[in-house]
Amino acid sequence: MKASILGPTNMKKFSNIIGKSVNEIENIAKNIGKILADNKIQLVTMFNYSGMLKVICDVYKEKGGKLEILYTENDYDWDTDIYMDNLKEADIKTKKDSWHDLLLSLVKEVDIVICAGLSAGGLTELGYMKWNFQENKGNAKALIGIKELLRNGELPPEISYDLGNVVSVVSIKELDKTLKKVL
Repeated sequence: MKASILGPTNMKKFSNIIGKSVNEIENIAKNIGKILADNKIQLVTMFNYSGMLKVICDVYKEKGGKLEILYTENDYDWDTDIYMDNLKEADIKTKKDSWHDLLLSLVKEVDIVICAGLSAGGLTELGYMKWNFQENKGNAKALIGIKELLRNGELPPEISYDLGNVVSVVSIKELDKTLKKVL
């Protein structure tokens, strides 16, 4: 079973937006990483390995998880060189043709998408997921939002409304049980 992590990379900005301290956010993120590793879920993220992604994935790896990092060398749309050093964190490196292919892959080529907070990038990826769902494409069986990391404890209805029973927003305390239902 594969899961991807969506989450903000700018922790200070994210902290200000949701009104929680960076320390509190990091503690929730560490718990996510532990739960994913304990459930033997293959974790996938992208090569801009920072913020929420780094905190979750570092704990996941410490607990024995094998991390797959998606990357692209195609800098046509956005820079890539600044992230290449992050590939040393990967157990598995998967090259994609472009940034767009990489972002789509995060929500298309996995079974579970974990939303550990929103950012402009996360909203983009969730938009891809919504379109996949509408067109019966992609592998994702579940989108799990972590309530404590979402503004007002919910995903925007512009995303969640069309995803129906694929979406669940749960407290970090319920994540393990929710994953077991999907597994």
